[in-house]
Amino acid sequence: MLSVAYVSVATTPMSAEDIEGILAISRLNNARDGITGMLLYHRGRFVQIVEGDDEIVLKRVAAIAADPRHRDVHTMRQKQIWARQFPQWTMGFRAAAGDSLELLDGFEDFFARSGRTRLEHADNEAQQFLEWLGEYWLPA
Repeated sequence: MLSVAYVSVATTPMSAEDIEGILAISRLNNARDGITGMLLYHRGRFVQIVEGDDEIVLKRVAAIAADPRHRDVHTMRQKQIWARQFPQWTMGFRAAAGDSLELLDGFEDFFARSGRTRLEHADNEAQQFLEWLGEYWLPA
């Protein structure tokens, strides 16, 4: 199967409601198409890894690149994988204090990970890539 990682910039700032809408629609579409991965949004930037059937992933990435909600879509990594690195599709988002996004199915506070949580994913190349992006491309 194919794994594609891309980065992009939002054309307008995303509210918590915008992110909630993206999460809900993406979960439905990805379940239908057998796609897994992870989407991160922070301060106007997206990072996503999409994995699944080669043809379906390439079509999804093309559709994402055409989405008017973001620009400057750059593929950072595209490779064949033997096993899913994100068996359940998730989304990371650094929300404002008191935000209710963390209650949504599929939400993970990716940016709050530290020490032990990061070690749990140490052998997962895709997770390592996202950790690196979280530290260097998406500063706090």
